[in-house]
Amino acid sequence: MKLIKIIAFCLLTVAVASCRKAEFMPVPEGTAIPHTDITITLKDALAASPYTLFKAAWERSDMNAILKEKGKKAPFTLLVPTDAAFIADGLTLDVINKTTPALLDSVLLYHTIGAGISLDDIKNRKDSFKGLSLLQNPNLKVFPATGLSGATFDIYSYLQYIKVQDGTLFVNGKACGTLAPTEAKDGLLWPIDHVLHKPTKTLMEALQEDGRFGMYIELNLRNDALYAELTYGIVTHDFTQGLVLLPYYANYNVTFSSVYAIPDEVFHAAGYQTVDDVMKLNDRNPLPTVDWDAYSVVGGLATDTLVGYHRWGTMFSYYDVNYGRGDFNALNFYTPDLTNDLLGNYTVVTSGSYGTYPIYPMPLDFGKKDGAVTVNVKGSNHPAAKITEPDINTLMGPIHVVDHFMVPKDFKF
Repeated sequence: MKLIKIIAFCLLTVAVASCRKAEFMPVPEGTAIPHTDITITLKDALAASPYTLFKAAWERSDMNAILKEKGKKAPFTLLVPTDAAFIADGLTLDVINKTTPALLDSVLLYHTIGAGISLDDIKNRKDSFKGLSLLQNPNLKVFPATGLSGATFDIYSYLQYIKVQDGTLFVNGKACGTLAPTEAKDGLLWPIDHVLHKPTKTLMEALQEDGRFGMYIELNLRNDALYAELTYGIVTHDFTQGLVLLPYYANYNVTFSSVYAIPDEVFHAAGYQTVDDVMKLNDRNPLPTVDWDAYSVVGGLATDTLVGYHRWGTMFSYYDVNYGRGDFNALNFYTPDLTNDLLGNYTVVTSGSYGTYPIYPMPLDFGKKDGAVTVNVKGSNHPAAKITEPDINTLMGPIHVVDHFMVPKDFKF
């Protein structure tokens, strides 16, 4: 069974999201740091380390040849699980010795970042270091990091978001221990206390397969259908946008975002036992209509206000019926970055290619309560939502499970 587990863990799957061209794969931040007083190489540091199972996997894999192809001067960062971490994940020496080099390559490439990291930089920076692992999925494509080459897409590389807080290393929002890294002249070896697992699902797939978010998904899809019926589709209203892969004919098929997911129990606690109960909120106000003279939509759905801020409120940004919205900035933030200090003035939707639309600034306010991150709509007089399960990782970014609706001031349930 352990062999099956490691094989299943390593298999690559296809899946991801839809969005705007501004939602691109972040360029890895960090460059090779010249260490004039460090002579040890990354290979030497790994050989001298006590992490015998990682080394056994490395020696059985093709990693030495893979890194050699990258060039002698290319810096790397190795995230190295301890022996205890490997054993806890079922990756014993016996399992490693029975696993093919190709499958071990997949595991190790995911733990290898194709950039050097400055310890001073990462300890002092406010935001997470966004690094591309060496593990790629050729079936997935992202907006190109640079258009200088004329490329229309880049191959998807699995991301590792790294941050240090109070001496603890976080990777993709999850605490990975306090073990000290080893600097080498060609990179960094950073021990971690658990094995990292690459994401395999889009945001939509993860929401659907979880089982807790049935009402949230159904409500949004019914909002889409009702809005399209009332407005004849002149304004895009598509919950799945940014949660699923773009169609095959697009230049790229993966974009990046995150979701504050509402479990069914939150609906029930608010008095909504079914989605029909929630949809009755729309009976209290006039429904949206089309002003054909101005060719625009007047009014909105109360049910959109109930759940719209759980997708960063992007549906409330300026919309031009002829050209759509401005460009969406990346919104795949993990909990270590959910702070007002970092995101309070963040631009969620830009002013568009020509700078003619009003920007849509961050509508959310972040805090902490009992050790958990809280999120609310700025200026709201309703209780903040607490993230009860953070950082469920997907190919496109994290899902944060919340315990309350995030609604604006004076919203009536």
